[in-house]
Amino acid sequence: MKSGARVVSFSMILTLSAALVWAFNAGAFAAEMTAYQIVKKSEDLLDQAKDSKADMLMLLVNRKGEKRERNLSAFVKRYGNNKSRSILFFRSPADVKGTSFLVWTDENKKDQQWLYLPALQRVRQISASGKGESFMGTEFTFYDMGSHDVDDYTYTLVREEVFSGEPCWVIEALPKKVEFYSKLVVWIRKGNYVPAKADFYDTKGAYEKEGIFTAVKNIQGINTPTRIEMHNRQNGRSTVIELTNIVYDSGLKDDIFTERYMTRGN
Repeated sequence: MKSGARVVSFSMILTLSAALVWAFNAGAFAAEMTAYQIVKKSEDLLDQAKDSKADMLMLLVNRKGEKRERNLSAFVKRYGNNKSRSILFFRSPADVKGTSFLVWTDENKKDQQWLYLPALQRVRQISASGKGESFMGTEFTFYDMGSHDVDDYTYTLVREEVFSGEPCWVIEALPKKVEFYSKLVVWIRKGNYVPAKADFYDTKGAYEKEGIFTAVKNIQGINTPTRIEMHNRQNGRSTVIELTNIVYDSGLKDDIFTERYMTRGN
């Protein structure tokens, strides 16, 4: 396996993760795969499109069930050699309109992240220590919004089970260096390698969050989860993302993914 490959995390799923359905019987081949190979194959399939864009409806739900709604646009471009760029633009409501978030990922380097807050008229670069903070009041952290090196974890195939009616591999991922999570447990669909669910454990080993990926649709031949839920089991809050108007390989320009462009609020 090639080292230096990036694990596509929630950020990539939020900004249009996708997996191609294999043309052959995946289950028969996968019986011989290790946990690492299953995760790597899922990650490879999530990176099929050269670029992608979508509209996003974001719902922030408090422990009383009260909801706040946000509308965003998301853009991703991949350049090969584990290099990618992604940007989010907040469209509404008024208190977040014009906010943007830019991520640069390069091979064998930590993600670089910037947040533009129009009320302050400045771009803030997110520090390494700041990546544990909540992203714009959601149940995602800045760390969740990045991509991570597949070789920074060790993997164990724990079991196989049915989740939400679909056979899945259940894989435990332990970080070689604990920074923000002590453990991840991921359910990967056996039929198409699309992630179905992920459990996150905090640095003390306590169960913290549950991510669920549903409403998988075939868009331009790509199986795409169009609903993403993140439930914080410690504070009772949730964030739900619904993706619409998804387009792959539209030929996005490089200048979209720059600090200058993010201040335009486009």
